Amino acid sequence: MGESHVRGMLRRLSLPGSIVLLGAALAMSGCAAPVDPAATRESLSDVTEDPAPPEAAELYDAELHPEPVVDPVDCDPYLVITARGTGEPSQGQLLSPVARTISQARPGDVGVLDLDYPADTDVKEGGTLGVRTLIDVLNVQADACPAQRFVLLGYSQGALVVGDGLAEPEARMVGATVGTVAEEALERVLAVVFYGDPRFVGAEEYNVGSFDPETDGLLPRPEGALDAVEERVRDYCVAGDFICQSSLDFDEEPHVEYYSNGMQGDGAAFVITRLDDAGAEFREDGGERTPPSTPTPRPRS
Repeated sequence: MGESHVRGMLRRLSLPGSIVLLGAALAMSGCAAPVDPAATRESLSDVTEDPAPPEAAELYDAELHPEPVVDPVDCDPYLVITARGTGEPSQGQLLSPVARTISQARPGDVGVLDLDYPADTDVKEGGTLGVRTLIDVLNVQADACPAQRFVLLGYSQGALVVGDGLAEPEARMVGATVGTVAEEALERVLAVVFYGDPRFVGAEEYNVGSFDPETDGLLPRPEGALDAVEERVRDYCVAGDFICQSSLDFDEEPHVEYYSNGMQGDGAAFVITRLDDAGAEFREDGGERTPPSTPTPRPRS
């Protein structure tokens, strides 16, 4: 898969800026994509059961191929990046209403980027591409847009991709060779929200939901792997979710419960609060830093 194809996979979505947010309790909508629990569990298990590195590990090795696989997108004050779950469509995914509510809270200030990585059952190959793409997006945008801030949303395999992108290479399940997020870019990540995270760790303080704290996900990340951003993370997990609670009960209902249990709205409210806090910090600094609404350079063509 060539770099030009990867660039084409990144689609910037223009959301209407004239809609007024009615509050954090705004009703979320969306239909759950069909989930095959056995196939999904098997695809994630293959990450650890097959020791051979994927072809993407060399193809997207940051040392061998340092040129970013993406071009910059618009320098909106805030960029929301969504990473969908296995088999979800690019449109109408779990994260779409979350991103839309955030956009409505900041009319005209929010760009939304769908990280259109494969999100198929070949998690090692597609996840490696996803991690490289996410890292390059953050680094390229931080360089091109000095005032832009980031919000990262991930569901299921998308949560694995986002979490591994933010972690150090040695703590990753996929993408160990694809580079790291620059410190400057990492500092600009305002909020991270996960749903049904395969790398869920029950003991982490940023977790939210009806989960058993003594039960981890199918591929738990090392405890503390996200310490650099822990105060900016919300990891949502419900009891019985076979992905974030390692359940052997192949009931798909809990893994798609996030569509209807209010956690989409709760995640959006957390992000909006983080944006409010960032604005308050700017005002307390007397406006010495570049405010989020200041125009920034347009991306190169």
